[in-house]
Amino acid sequence: MYHNPKLDLDYALEFTALYQSESDRSLREAKCLRKQIPYVLEPIQEEDLLAGYMKHGFVGFSPQYGGSYTYYYWDDRVEAALAELEGTLDENYQNRVEEMRAFWRTENTDTKMRERFKERYGQDLSRRGYFYGVTRIAGMNVDLDLLIHEGLPGLRKRIEHFRQINTNENFYTALELSIDSLADACLLYAGQAQEQAKTASEPRKKELAEMEAILRRIAAAPPATFKEALQLIWIYAVCSDLMNFGRMDNYLSDFYVRDLDAGILDEEEAIRWLSSFYRSIIRVSKVHDSRILIGGRGRKDEAAADRLALALIEVSKRVLEVVPQLTLRYYRGINPELMKKTLENIAAGAVYPIVYSDEVTLPAMEKMYRIDPETAEKWVPFGCGEYTIEGYGAATPNTGLTCPTLLDALLHHGRESFFGQQVMKDYGAPEDFETFDQLFAAYEDCARETCAQMAVHEQLNYQVAGEESDYLHLSLLVHDCLETGKGIFSGGCRYLCATDEIFGFITFADSMMAIKRCVYEEKRFSLSRLVEMLDANFEGFEQERALLLAAPKYGNDDDEADEMAVRLFHHLAGLHAEGCRQTSLHYYGMVSVNNSGSAERGAV
Repeated sequence: MYHNPKLDLDYALEFTALYQSESDRSLREAKCLRKQIPYVLEPIQEEDLLAGYMKHGFVGFSPQYGGSYTYYYWDDRVEAALAELEGTLDENYQNRVEEMRAFWRTENTDTKMRERFKERYGQDLSRRGYFYGVTRIAGMNVDLDLLIHEGLPGLRKRIEHFRQINTNENFYTALELSIDSLADACLLYAGQAQEQAKTASEPRKKELAEMEAILRRIAAAPPATFKEALQLIWIYAVCSDLMNFGRMDNYLSDFYVRDLDAGILDEEEAIRWLSSFYRSIIRVSKVHDSRILIGGRGRKDEAAADRLALALIEVSKRVLEVVPQLTLRYYRGINPELMKKTLENIAAGAVYPIVYSDEVTLPAMEKMYRIDPETAEKWVPFGCGEYTIEGYGAATPNTGLTCPTLLDALLHHGRESFFGQQVMKDYGAPEDFETFDQLFAAYEDCARETCAQMAVHEQLNYQVAGEESDYLHLSLLVHDCLETGKGIFSGGCRYLCATDEIFGFITFADSMMAIKRCVYEEKRFSLSRLVEMLDANFEGFEQERALLLAAPKYGNDDDEADEMAVRLFHHLAGLHAEGCRQTSLHYYGMVSVNNSGSAERGAV
């Protein structure tokens, strides 16, 4: 997007007027998307083999880009644009901009969600010290198999089929319009490719001609080749803010193998295009997402999928970047060449693929999600290690619990000591906890209330999103939205789940172990005395600190320390499940494999 603050303000005013002119939720989103997409799409870059990149404006609709949440608004960017244009805008225009600013400050979906939580609990969850809540829809994994094998025309037929069954006419009309916006994006880029080819060098001219032909074809017909399928995936991802690409070797391998066997494509050319796909993901720079899955039970054609999987492993070795996070699902009986190449990649410093075990995860998913083995085979990890069912669910991680800070506040009458904030009610003075069991019970009461509030926050996040929009592009490829005539968060998603991000858990477990050993078992000092030491940052208490450091630690083959961590982990998981039962969520779990949050919180 070229820097032009006046053009940006013009667009923001036009988008706002369009938003205000349509009261129907579905049609409003569809119309806003058709307005937004041509504006936010960035030009084709010199090295691109795949067209598609966007930068959002001051206001707009965003499923998950950068943590944005439905209808977003960035007032600071509007303010900066006004400052840059100071003295050049007439009074009437400035008044219109100020009216727009006032409108979006309360109309943006993030504000609506926070107000909804405050109505229930009297406070904004984001301001709590040891746990927080954010507003976003993250980690969506849609049915890209459906996209590339049906194509845009096939999706239109599906809409028409289910329109005859259900009565939500506006929803289906809006879905059709959302497909129009995808086709329009293809044609917009086809025109760009045609124009750029006029002045391009001969090698680039050929690439642009091929790009144009591919874009024009997928706008009107299902993909017929590997390159066409890859381009449709990327155009859809750009327009829908999709940041995770699911089981690529499963849904894309038939195109890949067919083209290779027919001589339409060779392996090096395929790797060149997949490398361009990787670079497109890298440019978006979503380091907590951008998963591509290979391997795993339940693939349609293992032999074909393995051929593409091996190519993707090679691409991850050649394109050495943080993303995409290529992930291998290992299982007994997997092609040994996949594991061999994976280990060679890791030994060479390529980091990826990350390896997950189907042998452990499949039965866990069956248990957690209460699903059959065939459905469990659709599991995919995303983000910080959350799990969801590809094409059937959502599991947004919108809450976080910093366990050591919870313990800190518990020991300080509900006051978090680093920032000096009162973050919970007073569960008692340290001297009131005469036994470790009493301390544990106080922690349990605090954590139970916390988990319940966080589960409600997750549910409200979905409810408000569903009231505001149908998430049309995502609903196209998530079962059972078309089948029921409902958007993802309006009742159309089969497994509506959520995840809590757990920070500093082992620090918490080791702290509880040290307290148990030094305070309650060996009685080296009282819990009150320990709090004094903490507040003094152990200055003058070096001997006592040495005793605490000498207490057993998780991960050192000490049964008692390991059992403490397991006990606390199972207990906390149980509290999340208990909180989930107070909501309509299918499942509320927790994840402790955080990409960056643990390091950030380590500073405090």
